[in-house]
Amino acid sequence: MADLPEVPFARLGVEIPDYEKPDGTRASQPFSRSSHALFRRDTLKSDGEGDGARTDYFKHHLVRIFKEIGKPVPYRFVDSVGRPRSMDGGCLKFVGPDGQNVADFDYKNGYIVAVTPKPELLALYGVRSSVAADVEAILQTSSLSPTERKQLVDARIGQGQFRTSVMARWGNKCAVTSCDLHIVVRASHILPWRDADNAERLDPENGLPLIATLDALFDAGLISFSDAGDMLVSQSVLENQHNLIGKAKRLSRKPGGRMRQYLAGHRRSYGFER
Repeated sequence: MADLPEVPFARLGVEIPDYEKPDGTRASQPFSRSSHALFRRDTLKSDGEGDGARTDYFKHHLVRIFKEIGKPVPYRFVDSVGRPRSMDGGCLKFVGPDGQNVADFDYKNGYIVAVTPKPELLALYGVRSSVAADVEAILQTSSLSPTERKQLVDARIGQGQFRTSVMARWGNKCAVTSCDLHIVVRASHILPWRDADNAERLDPENGLPLIATLDALFDAGLISFSDAGDMLVSQSVLENQHNLIGKAKRLSRKPGGRMRQYLAGHRRSYGFER
């Protein structure tokens, strides 16, 4: 058996709300307040299936913390009110390589010391939840006409005229890989939805067709593009997930003037320009 490594509690300062069961009663915390010993993969145990509210809570906050700190989430950390936290072994089993395989583990002496959500988990919990909230806000905006409301909803989910126009500008292919299998190519907004006005949200120059992996990374702010079209990659991806990028490292053509403005906004939003 490998020697148990010394792994201090990282001071992340992130807020972790208490987990409650769907019926409102309290339950054990997926990010425990106790100081669990480190796990190895073969010591992760659970009798469940990993699709319940408790695991959803764990996945959601794992993605949230990862996006806040921009690097693998330490297994042990101190939250915003100074409480030591450690991850639940059952939840780790479900997200890890021997479960749903939506997160990667970092090891020290064979023990799990950090967790990195994969792009499919980032897309599911980092993007879709915000999409649902934005769509709800559009539907509740009384100042919009039915046509405007439909256009905005379609644009937010990457469909309708917005998608058609974005795809057409790039030859109906992924702007990086030239993949033309439409089912895996998504029309992603460049200037994030939250930072754009309604005209910008419908502007096809504010869109890039990207395969699902690159779309998830782009939407999470883990990659961006320069005015020349070169891919910019966050340090966390370079250090831990560089295999996700593939060989193509730039847009298939140089972006035009208005698109360069949108790309500058994306870079600012995600810290690629300091």
